Amino acid sequence: MPGVNRASAASGRRDARHSAGLGTFGGVFTPSILTILGIILFRRLGFVVGSAGLAQALAMLALATLISVLTSVSLSAIATNRKVKGRR
Repeated sequence: MPGVNRASAASGRRDARHSAGLGTFGGVFTPSILTILGIILFRRLGFVVGSAGLAQALAMLALATLISVLTSVSLSAIATNRKVKGRR
């Protein structure tokens, strides 16, 4: 490349590569834990439906989803230090 120092071009690629990465937590730990928890849920769902019945199993899943959504919204509000607006 004319007019561009090779060392600066290489360091520019290195900086872009380091800043665009997800890191250990976001790129490795989180997807791994989500996969493991998803497999556990899939493996145990038949047992839960067989033991509690379909209606109670769906109620448990709805409650777990509600708790997850509320936790995510709360963490987002804390992380951004702003109120999370509702429908109003």
